[in-house]
Amino acid sequence: MKEFYKVLIVDDEMLIRQGIINYIEWESEGYKIIGEASNGEEALHLMELYHPHIMITDIVMPGMDGIELVKNVKENYPETEVIVLSSFEDFDYVRQTFQSGVADYILKPKLNTKELLDTLNRVTQKQKKAANVSNSQSSMGEICKKIIEGYQSIREMDFARKQFTYDTFTLIEALWNKKETSTLSITTIKKQLEKQLSKVEAHHIPLQEHSILFLVNFNSDDLPQVKDAIYTCEKDMDSTNLKWIISTPFQTIDTLKNTYETNHLTIQQYHFYLPDRTFLFYDDLPEAADTKAVFDLNHLIYLFKHKQFQEAFIYLNEHIGLLSNQYETDVFEFKSWLENIMFNIIVLLGNMKYDIDELEAEKYHYFSEINEAFHVREAISIFDTFLAKVEKKVRPTSTETTSNIQLLLDYIEEHYDSHLTLSTLADHFHFNPSYLSSYFSKHHREGFSEYLNHVRIKNARKLLKETDKPISAISEAVGYSDHSYFTKVFKKLTGKSPSTYRKENKLTN
Repeated sequence: MKEFYKVLIVDDEMLIRQGIINYIEWESEGYKIIGEASNGEEALHLMELYHPHIMITDIVMPGMDGIELVKNVKENYPETEVIVLSSFEDFDYVRQTFQSGVADYILKPKLNTKELLDTLNRVTQKQKKAANVSNSQSSMGEICKKIIEGYQSIREMDFARKQFTYDTFTLIEALWNKKETSTLSITTIKKQLEKQLSKVEAHHIPLQEHSILFLVNFNSDDLPQVKDAIYTCEKDMDSTNLKWIISTPFQTIDTLKNTYETNHLTIQQYHFYLPDRTFLFYDDLPEAADTKAVFDLNHLIYLFKHKQFQEAFIYLNEHIGLLSNQYETDVFEFKSWLENIMFNIIVLLGNMKYDIDELEAEKYHYFSEINEAFHVREAISIFDTFLAKVEKKVRPTSTETTSNIQLLLDYIEEHYDSHLTLSTLADHFHFNPSYLSSYFSKHHREGFSEYLNHVRIKNARKLLKETDKPISAISEAVGYSDHSYFTKVFKKLTGKSPSTYRKENKLTN
């Protein structure tokens, strides 16, 4: 594939821009227009996106003028050559731009096909000569990229071994949410490293979008200064969406691929589970969770089939809480688990004859959003949105609620005389005890214990009136193993002791 010199054109007059674009057959001459801008701000945005080899710019423009633009470009993109367009009266301005490193200029009255092409060719010849003198920083970064991806040539590997001066390497990466933008530039990081360390080499490795990765070569004694440079970058950026990673230092370029795959990528994943950590350094990671969260899918299916939906939601949320604290869990595995649960829930509800058309239509949107999630809270928020829609679908009608609570009341009426507790009732109906307690209170306007005591005392009063059984025997017969406790509850609910109640009712009878 033919490679082109990328060119950016900047001028506030659209006719001038269009004229330049139409002067020559760009691609047949080895050039490609990658964009056009009407002012300095637009130009800087395109510079960050495309890193052109050449920028052709006017001097006098509204907002950021050409002088300020050239200065900014040469500070942040020194490899880009700049050609200035100027009218005769602007020539004093042109002199100022040469102090910033402009490669050449063209007077607008003399602008024609030959003049433009001759100027472009002079600039590109200069770039070719510079490339032949020594391998540039960007080419070293490309070689590092090849080493990491495993397709470098023997010659490139030999070349890389000879390029580094110092005894220690590390990988530094700044990454951000792809849904947001970052003003961080490659030059900003490089300058901070060079400012903090007198002896350092930093090579940008163009490996991933939405992150900036550097291979840094330095003396091992200067590791604290490497960290200081990152802290300073973050402070200067004043950004909340950047995450910084430093991998374990290593000693030879031959171990770059292994360090990146086994150490750097692992630390890179941790940021997903640790959204509040701006810095993730190899020697300053939190302790990992001791226990592995185990999830029983069959139990979840059982709860859904028996319409114990709230219990199912509690079970899911408890497990997600455990998973989100296990930052060593593979991120892809975590996201896939969420998507698998969503898929199973939709299938279950479909089999149970619920209306799942909306859930079916939106599931791939949920999957996509979870896959794109930058951190664990974002992924869980998407899952919670899905669960809220599920909960709305399965929300019981007033008839169903009455039916459910009646089953509980009937069971208590039948088993009040046994050792009945909230836990045994919850086990029987496959509820979580804490959920059953709140469910019972909400739908019956009194707690489980209060209701059980009312049932037992109701039956105790009947036995006291209709039989001559000892009070201690009646206490046991209605489910109380402690006679004194029975007496206390009886008096609280009736205002009388069991013996007084019996006497009064015997006299009445």
